[in-house]
Amino acid sequence: MFKSYWSSAVFCLFVWIFFGIIYRHHLHYQEETQLFLFTGAYFGDSVMIPGGLTSYISCFITQFFTDSLAGAFLLALLLLVLQILARKSTVLLSDGKCCFRALSFVPAIFCFFALMDENFTPGIVVALIFSFLSTVASLLLKNNRSRLFFILPAIPALYFAAGFSAVVFVFLSLVYAWRKEKSVFFALAAISVYAASVYCASLVFEQYSLTRLFFAGEYYRFPQIYPLALILVFVASIAIPSAAVFMPEARQSKRIRTVAGSIFLCLLTVCGVSEFAGMKKEEVLAYNYFSRMKKWNSILKTADGKAPDSPLSVAALNLALSKNNTLSEFMFHYFQNGTEGLLPEFRKDYVTNMMTGEIYYHLGLINTAQRFAFEAMESLPDRRKSVRSIRRLAETSLINGQYEVCRKYLSILRKTLFYRKWAEETMKLSESEEKIDSHEEYGLLRRFRPQNDFLFSEHEKDMILGMLYRQNNRNRAAYEYLLAFQLLKKDLKKFYLYYRLKNRTDTAVPESYGEALAVISRQKDMNLQFHDSAPENRIVEAFVDFSNRYRNNCSEKQLFEMYGKTYWYYLTFRSN
Repeated sequence: MFKSYWSSAVFCLFVWIFFGIIYRHHLHYQEETQLFLFTGAYFGDSVMIPGGLTSYISCFITQFFTDSLAGAFLLALLLLVLQILARKSTVLLSDGKCCFRALSFVPAIFCFFALMDENFTPGIVVALIFSFLSTVASLLLKNNRSRLFFILPAIPALYFAAGFSAVVFVFLSLVYAWRKEKSVFFALAAISVYAASVYCASLVFEQYSLTRLFFAGEYYRFPQIYPLALILVFVASIAIPSAAVFMPEARQSKRIRTVAGSIFLCLLTVCGVSEFAGMKKEEVLAYNYFSRMKKWNSILKTADGKAPDSPLSVAALNLALSKNNTLSEFMFHYFQNGTEGLLPEFRKDYVTNMMTGEIYYHLGLINTAQRFAFEAMESLPDRRKSVRSIRRLAETSLINGQYEVCRKYLSILRKTLFYRKWAEETMKLSESEEKIDSHEEYGLLRRFRPQNDFLFSEHEKDMILGMLYRQNNRNRAAYEYLLAFQLLKKDLKKFYLYYRLKNRTDTAVPESYGEALAVISRQKDMNLQFHDSAPENRIVEAFVDFSNRYRNNCSEKQLFEMYGKTYWYYLTFRSN
């Protein structure tokens, strides 16, 4: 038995390793952008639309993606079941004559490619499992009349449960009926039943267009968008088993066919991974996940391995440096791409808004963090709720003293599997002002948050940071971000003005500040007095050397090798 399915076991193991280790942050992203509730109302709302049952099962599975290994195991198991059912369907359609059984992996492999896109849900695999399971059940019936009475009512049932994937069952049933009986009546009946199912659905669900109901099923987050991977999945699911019916009997030995099939599957997988895997996006999602989980050292370790270069990943890195109290010392040891890499601007995008809101949250701008969390959730294209956003909304409401609002969000999270315990603990916390004030995180942010209302402006971030620091001069993060913002803008006059805001008791000047002060000391037109803020002699001497080399036409590559981790290199070669 195992010998017959060894290739299936290898495929399952590969999928588990890929999603559990290499591509795990795509799973984390999917988990945080949905909300599965263990309530009857949630079940009813989910299944009472075409394709709703597969959507419900998909969300149930997705909640386990909070642990990438557990989530990857479930995905691998789903794809394994799909492959086995596709193989069984292929064998039954060809009456056991199909010798090229390696082709039965193609639908599962194409689903594997599709799931590399974070906007695909496990629902696509669940829906195809339903379709192939129905196909196998119908083909196992020996009596043609029994098969007909099974297929015709099964089509609307499958459409309502799995959505558009019911067409796989329809076409495979047609292929078998045509092969056995050349029945035009059966073909017309099956197609008519599916069309009637869509038409009846349009009468009930008037809010949806006929096109959307025809392609029912929440397989992809963006409605009415059909990416290449989705098309490949359905074409392969229909074409591969159908082609087995017309394939000639193989003349090669079983060993040759096995080797050839294995080589074909390996090449297909390698080509598909190189085409569909978004490793650049995986890197951004990794920074997003580490920020969410407050794994600041993991962010720094990742950045040390490969310097981030996208605004969101750089923003996460700068936040991690700030949380470790090293932003002013080491920020220019890494790639910086202007103020977008410090405080990204608002966009109608979930990841951007959630990541930016994370920064504002830790700075103490609680209302702004609350707005960004809400906007992030509302920007999800499938209009689902985000468990991460709801948790953040509960936290911001708690810090602001809006306890009834906080409890509303917590009551939602109490109906989940993995957030119930946190919600119950926070519910108890919301009943005591003293416990909130003494809380390590919430109490500190409550003291840092603005005490007066103000209008948030994307164009006055430095003024907002300055206000935040003046209100509470113990807010080190606000002060570091205020100065970093000016350094990244290359506004040295404002940098020096804000630098002097702090009453310094420490003797050591942070490295990036010292490098900026060295530049200021050489600009006579600024007419600034240093007093106790003079940069160290070694920094001034290094800046003089950098300036001389630059004036003597030293190449950017050479300057990067010597001074690539300094503010001077950023000031000279990076745009803001």
